[in-house]
Amino acid sequence: MIQKLSSFRLVSLCLLVFALFSGSVYQVNAQSQALNGQIEGVVTDATGAAIPNASITIKNNETGSERQVTSDESGVYRAPLLPLGTYQIIVEAPNFKRLVREGITLTTGQTATVDLGLETGDVSATVTVTSDTPIADAAKIDVGRVMNTREVQNLPLVSRNPYNYSLLQANVTGRPNSEFGVPRINANGYARRTNYQLDGNNNTQADRAGIRLMPISEIFVSEVQLVTNGFSAEFGNTPGLIMNAVTPAGTNGIHGSASYRFRRTPFYARPIFYNSPNDLPSNKADDLAVAIGGPIIKDRWQYYGGFEYIKRGLAVEPLRLITINNATRTRLINEAGIPAEAFPAAIPTQQDAKFFIIRTDAQLTEEHHLTGRFNYFKNLTSSNTNGQTTTLQRTIDFDDLSYSGAVQLISAFSPNLLNEFRFQYAKRNSVNLPSPFTPTGPSIVITGAEAASFGPAENLNTVSPLETITDFRDNFTLTRGEHTVKFGGSVSRIYDFRRSGIFSRFTFPSINAYLAARSGAAPRGYTSYTASFGDPEFEYKSHFYNAFVQDDWKVTQKLKVNYGLRYDLYSIPKADSSSLFAASQKFKVDRNNFAPRLGVVYGLRDGKYATILRASAGVYYDPPAIDVYARALQNNGNARFFNVTLTPSQAGSPSFPNNLSSANAPIQSIDTISPDFVNLYAVHTNFQIEQSVTNNISFTAGYIHSSGRHIPVYRSINRTAVVGALVDGRPVFNTTASAATRLDPRFNNISIAESVGNSEYNAATFQLNKRFSQGYQFSVNYTLSKSTDDAPEQNLVAASTLSLSDPTNRALDRGPSLADQRHTFVMSFVGRPNFDVENGVLRAILNDNQIGVIATANSGERYNILSTVDLNGDGLFVDRPVGVGRNSGKTPPQYNVDLRYSRFFSFNERFKLEAFAEATNIFNIKSIYQFNNTNLGAAFTGTGANAGVLVNGLPDFRNNFSTLGGATALDSRNFQLGIKFIF
Repeated sequence: MIQKLSSFRLVSLCLLVFALFSGSVYQVNAQSQALNGQIEGVVTDATGAAIPNASITIKNNETGSERQVTSDESGVYRAPLLPLGTYQIIVEAPNFKRLVREGITLTTGQTATVDLGLETGDVSATVTVTSDTPIADAAKIDVGRVMNTREVQNLPLVSRNPYNYSLLQANVTGRPNSEFGVPRINANGYARRTNYQLDGNNNTQADRAGIRLMPISEIFVSEVQLVTNGFSAEFGNTPGLIMNAVTPAGTNGIHGSASYRFRRTPFYARPIFYNSPNDLPSNKADDLAVAIGGPIIKDRWQYYGGFEYIKRGLAVEPLRLITINNATRTRLINEAGIPAEAFPAAIPTQQDAKFFIIRTDAQLTEEHHLTGRFNYFKNLTSSNTNGQTTTLQRTIDFDDLSYSGAVQLISAFSPNLLNEFRFQYAKRNSVNLPSPFTPTGPSIVITGAEAASFGPAENLNTVSPLETITDFRDNFTLTRGEHTVKFGGSVSRIYDFRRSGIFSRFTFPSINAYLAARSGAAPRGYTSYTASFGDPEFEYKSHFYNAFVQDDWKVTQKLKVNYGLRYDLYSIPKADSSSLFAASQKFKVDRNNFAPRLGVVYGLRDGKYATILRASAGVYYDPPAIDVYARALQNNGNARFFNVTLTPSQAGSPSFPNNLSSANAPIQSIDTISPDFVNLYAVHTNFQIEQSVTNNISFTAGYIHSSGRHIPVYRSINRTAVVGALVDGRPVFNTTASAATRLDPRFNNISIAESVGNSEYNAATFQLNKRFSQGYQFSVNYTLSKSTDDAPEQNLVAASTLSLSDPTNRALDRGPSLADQRHTFVMSFVGRPNFDVENGVLRAILNDNQIGVIATANSGERYNILSTVDLNGDGLFVDRPVGVGRNSGKTPPQYNVDLRYSRFFSFNERFKLEAFAEATNIFNIKSIYQFNNTNLGAAFTGTGANAGVLVNGLPDFRNNFSTLGGATALDSRNFQLGIKFIF
């Protein structure tokens, strides 16, 4: 069935198709080549007249590979899909001196504009010019940057997690991860929507937003490409950030390194909010890494390989700290019989990880270049769980395996026709195993001032996920006259296997209620009972397809225009036709995913102080979070697998500690998907002006706007009978189950995913960049932004249970986005200055020193304030107190400075030793990023006619440790020492 296009997308599509077929398009986006770069420019004489048919040889200095191109009648030349590195360009034309242009560095995705001016004279004479491309990039449209190898290897990174570098890009907010987990990344006002790539190949887990498939380490990375807005039609699958990590390649020289990093418990400051005065959690870490690259056949075939082994304690991480208050701890030990060893000051999590990479690059013939790589990651994290109100009993051993293999073949069928073929197979298998501390019995949760969780973890023996991705991609690039047309597509096959947890959970309002139930005096004194039953294993398949076309048109020497069209088809898992609820019997496949793109770049002023204007607009689709469909498949009402949630007064609820059997289980709750569910898309526009300040410094100011449509939102729909209202007008539903009070009396709760959310984002960005010269480089950016939406999302890394507070009125959930952060400042700096002084001793002291700095500041993070009471009777327990807006809470501002210092010792020109120290939070600033309990119990709100009304206003979340568990801050100061042998 053909779906109806919206007016906006229909008009956009018509305009784009007309533009494409009229031949008036130009692609200048720096993100158009995710593993390669492009060099282009104009060949002219001394008067500025074009020189056609000039012979141009472009040579990679590191590998010896060459590309031959010829200038057209307008003097324009282009060499796309070039390997990264430094280049030399040799230009020859009759009646002109031979020109050699050196010192050109090509980074990931860059379109380097190198205009070549020839002097009249004998062709046997040679003119040599050494200079890099202009700092103000005349071929760049996107909002993004490329972190070069110098930054990747020399900025402070105690975590060894390069994904944390994503936070250095303008228009990105969030916070880093202390180990190899996922940093909290927001871009364009969208929470956790990141398209992770490895050498331009997909490295994004398909089930939830914002999770990478394979962790990476520094030995995997030579450059990092970060793009948030304005990327071309070739790229999609996110309305947020594209983060592309590019692996190192071998060269004609044998180069490598061997390094050892370590830290010990005395190296760091006491963790912020750590409540044990007599000891510190173990912070021991040992990290060994080796890497080597070189030629197999000089100028033809190179290799690179690396291995890293890390063993480190993670108890020092802020989230590992246990915040159960002393009175609660004492009562649970003395009265409830919980072993004292279940209450360490911090969860003693230990990480044991291995990384391996092998890559090869071969110039098979003059026409064919092959790149292949294999990456491997294995991790066992023992006693893995967050601390806070959790005891050691609820830890699991996390066993995680990932690997991927990929090939790229670039074929030059002629100087004007190139083809790029890519293939990738990637797999991740994550299993949650019982830890040595796992007990038997049900899971116990105590809420309120005595908050604590004990008993076995609820995700024991789960598989989440086992996912494989098989990708095929093919792109053609055709250069003809002033146009370079690129078109292609890809097919991705995604296989998922899941094993959910089988558990039962009793939630109690206090220790007294638990003790009374345990003794048999009040076996129904719990607040709620939740249990799962049946076969927890299931599998499903998805197929993602895309096609694109884009064409480059150099309108004038100053003006370039970009048009492109992308189409995505997300073939989601097939529904179960035997599902009991009609909406779960068939899932809609959204086929209306046309994404037009437009970009313009204009050189307003040339020369040393060049001024560049940029603008772009486009539609960007987000792939569906497959977990939405997985939930609807597994929790579909059939008896194969289901879960129930009951209050003590409901029929069938058990007496503690008894569990229900599947045969006697009462009606269940289900998840489903709206029949008109479609994919989220965003409409982005951005305007940028870049000004060269010097040959090596530029300043950029810009404005970004994004409108999000069809954001997925969950809503409770089964309870229909209204019996009253809260003070703010929210309806209160009848909790009695009957045909008169339920949309479908066969079920308890029905949570439906609907694509109805909308968002708005506006940002001003300011960037000051200096490329490496005079011994240092830096990047500074500031983002002023505001993000609002009406979409309390689920299926995010940090938000798994949010739902509409009033299922009948979405307007009540309009408020700041979870990603809203008004002020964000970031600075990165790498410096290795050289001092020319006469005194030899002083010269030796002052030189061979290097400093890397990352400094960040922001205005705090948003959080939601909820009630632990089901105020409106919809069965979801996610209601906000009366008068409290969604995401109205905000943490204090956050500040952080990381530092790395290196001292180099050279043995000769080939061998040297680096001794270094690096630190996180060097000034040990307390930066709170969350309050541990923002769910207010019955003691904070009224009852009866005043249900949900705050009794004494909002509590002090920051300082109310005894009742609400206080706060969690970013890492305290943490030092790491190391040595690195370089050759």
